[in-house]
Formats: sequence, C-alpha cells, structure tokens
Amino acid sequence: MFGAKKCLYNALGSICASFILIVISLAGIAFFLNGIWMNVLSILGALLLIYVGISGFKNIEINSVGIYEHTNFALFKESFFTGISNPKDIIFFITLLPQFINQSIPYFVSATSLTVGWIIVDFSTMMGYAIIASIIAKKLNQSAINKMRKASGFLIIIIGITLFAKNIFILTYL
Repeated sequence: MFGAKKCLYNALGSICASFILIVISLAGIAFFLNGIWMNVLSILGALLLIYVGISGFKNIEINSVGIYEHTNFALFKESFFTGISNPKDIIFFITLLPQFINQSIPYFVSATSLTVGWIIVDFSTMMGYAIIASIIAKKLNQSAINKMRKASGFLIIIIGITLFAKNIFILTYL
C-alpha cells in the first residue's frame, strides 16, 4: 500500500528497533528484564498492537500512481515503536543468537558479525516482501486493499487482546 520505495523507511525503523534489542540481548541487559517487567512491557506491546489493528480499519485513499500517501518519518516511527515495544524479540534474540557466537574469536567480533548478518538478512527479507506486495497491490483496486487492511487489522487486534489478557492473567496470579 505504500509502494516499495516508501517501505524502505518502514524497514529502517524495524531494523533500528531490532538493532537495539540485539545489542541489549547480547550485552546481557535482557537478564534484568525478566519477571514482572517483561509482563509490563508485553502489556504495552499488546496495547500498541491493538492500536495498530484499529488503525487498519481506517480506509485509505490511493493516489493516481497507486501509492498511499504517508510521510517517511511516520512510516519509520510506526515501525520502530512496533518493533521496540515487543519484549519477546529480546527473548528470541537471547535464545537464538548465543548458538551462533563463535568461541574461537573475540566475543565483540563474533557478536558484531552476527548483528550485521541479522540486519542484512532482515532488511533483505522486508524489502523483498515490500517489492512483491507492491506488485500485487497494483493489481488490486482500492476497495480490495481496504478490505485486506480491515482483515489484517482484525487479526492484529485479536493477537493484541490475547497477549494483553495473557499478561494481565500472569500479573494477577504472580
């Protein structure tokens, strides 16, 4: 809906959030984000998901070239805050990344190589998806795009409500 060029800013926001979470994970700071704080951050992330889902119900208008008008900074910011507010990424990075740390070289070098590799693969995947989605979106009319946005928004709201309820339940019975 944004076009492949605009998705660059969305991808950069997501990668910046991932970079921060990878650094936190590899630095061991994630150890301090356990227990109640992880649940509090999860609740905030769930609320953000619900907000993003609700925003999917707003009809968009495609301009004459088939691209939805949205500022580059708004795309970056939305993607960054969605990514950084997901504490489950820290858990993912903590469990995944140590398996690939090369013990025969200094930790910093190995961690840096791993981080750069992750960013390259993540960015390539997001941009590949953006290019494919842009091609498909050009073949759809505005009504079909808005219906897909609403369906996606509904699913995101369901995920957000489920995460919210789960974390409230955990906090209640800790």
